[in-house]
Amino acid sequence: MNARRIGFGALAGLAAAMGLGRFVYTPILPLMEAQTGASPQSTAVVATFNYLGYFLGAVALAIWPRFARSPLMLRASLVALVASEVAMVLAVNVPWWSAVRLIAGVASAVVFVYCAGAVAGTASAGIAFAGVGVGIAVSGVLVVGLGEVVDWRSLWWLSALLTAAFGWFAWGVPPGASRAPATSDGAPRAGVAGWSLGLSYFLEGLGYIVLGTFLVAAVATGGRSWEGPAAWVIVGLAAAASPMIWARLRRYRSAEALLVIALLLQVVSAVLPALVHGAAAAAVSAVLFGGTFIGAVMLSMEAGADIGIPRSAAVLTAAYGIGQILGPLVVAPMLGDGYDAAFLTAGGVLVVSAVLAAVAGRARPAPVTGPV
Repeated sequence: MNARRIGFGALAGLAAAMGLGRFVYTPILPLMEAQTGASPQSTAVVATFNYLGYFLGAVALAIWPRFARSPLMLRASLVALVASEVAMVLAVNVPWWSAVRLIAGVASAVVFVYCAGAVAGTASAGIAFAGVGVGIAVSGVLVVGLGEVVDWRSLWWLSALLTAAFGWFAWGVPPGASRAPATSDGAPRAGVAGWSLGLSYFLEGLGYIVLGTFLVAAVATGGRSWEGPAAWVIVGLAAAASPMIWARLRRYRSAEALLVIALLLQVVSAVLPALVHGAAAAAVSAVLFGGTFIGAVMLSMEAGADIGIPRSAAVLTAAYGIGQILGPLVVAPMLGDGYDAAFLTAGGVLVVSAVLAAVAGRARPAPVTGPV
């Protein structure tokens, strides 16, 4: 399989695992709350179990890295994602939903790490990471188009069909080559830069997930029913375009420098809807959020590999996963009076993340240019 086909196959895998398998919950969430009577606090718990599953999947891949390059694990995880979406309609029960979303989180971590590894260090990375945005846009269009016609259960069934379609195109993606940079004496190069990057990525996971979980619900509150899912479509379109933009900018600046810029723009996306209400502010926030969160993932993965963090994709994904688990739990007590306090908290967290990314850039070891 040539590089371009691998890139589009990985795009389909990331669309299935992330854009749909994980994030379709976000645009369906307001309908689930309205039609089942579930509270924002309980649906935040369901989201947290999905993030817990993502963390557990990443940890497992860090401990047993051979599974991160196993086509059998890729295919089993794609099947599990489809099954998890079908299972969501079988009961209106928070513990059941939590268990199902836990499984979906594990499966999405496996597919993400596998597909990210398949394109690591290649020109196809920008193509592949666009898949997250493609899947998000598709999920948003699904809810915008049908949310007023069918119920929440039907949307989960349709999501399962779309995930299966993307998964079919990702089925044959081959595993990527392992990548383990080191210094000239063979010692790991991570050090201060590695720890700073890991903490930055952890905080990015904590901050971004607040928007990733509650942006649609916040926009939908007090507005027309289609406005929330429409904002999610904007997020997806921006996320689909952004990897190619960040990849082009990467020719001129280091991954860490661009990561700082992406995180600071994401700060604006977090605080804007809290400070300025209305459709225009929501649209700007959606563009900035979609345009930065996949870029932050892609740039962090590249920086981690360059710095020399062992098993960087799985390790960084685990750190990100911990942040995602904590994010909804941290802001859940703030949701009774709306989402403003939660978004401002996320913005503060992302400021610290940007500072740590800058530290990682300054502490990054010089690359090895040849034998000593």
